[in-house]
Amino acid sequence: NTFLSEIDVTASKAAQPSRIKPPEPIVTTFTTADRKFQFSIDATKAPDLMPWVEKELSPVVKEWYPRMVAMMPSDGYTAPDTVSIEFKDDMGGTPAYAAGNRLSLSIPFFRSQLTGEAKGCVIHELVHVIQNYGLARRNNRHPSPTPGWVTEGIADYVRWFLFEPEKQGARITRRNLDSARYDASYRVSANFLDWVVREHDKDLLQKLNAAAREGRYDEQLWIQWTGKPLGDLGDLWLKHHRERLGIAAGPAG
Repeated sequence: NTFLSEIDVTASKAAQPSRIKPPEPIVTTFTTADRKFQFSIDATKAPDLMPWVEKELSPVVKEWYPRMVAMMPSDGYTAPDTVSIEFKDDMGGTPAYAAGNRLSLSIPFFRSQLTGEAKGCVIHELVHVIQNYGLARRNNRHPSPTPGWVTEGIADYVRWFLFEPEKQGARITRRNLDSARYDASYRVSANFLDWVVREHDKDLLQKLNAAAREGRYDEQLWIQWTGKPLGDLGDLWLKHHRERLGIAAGPAG
């Protein structure tokens, strides 16, 4: 933080120092067919991933982003029409995260999951871009908070039950039934939401998303939508899985 830090000092007759050049950007950009949405994916720090990006990831993003936008509308809302995705090497153990309309993807995680969870992970984060629940604080003077299990449950519902249902990544099994709760978040909450959609309200995703985005989430809405309190729905969901798995309910109390 001194003026001298801005000066290079070299011997007058010495060879000129070579300067370190930043790597050339390795970025692909593309749009949907109707040019409504534009995307960029930056693999500068992981050039080995660009062939997979162009062959596998870009077509998925191009197809599914507009589909997911259509799944989660609300009055007066327009989803981001540009999305930037960047591979990074400083994310620790976090596989990916969304901030506004930007996704950050962990290079080590994606290198290890190209044929596993990589594409589904991007779908999950793109749902967060579309959800944009932070708008509630700007558009509602007294917004009610949306529980984290709803936010993450919706993202995993879209991922595991709509995008890649064949992988059955959100199953309730004998192994995880005892710990399963409707508000456990991520895969378990996604399973609960799927059950409610199938058994009680096929439009639940749109209704729940709109309430969250507009800052009017309330547990009483579950009664309005399904005729049952949230806790009762959770009990019925677990009862469904116990019966499906042939497991008797534990003693009352």
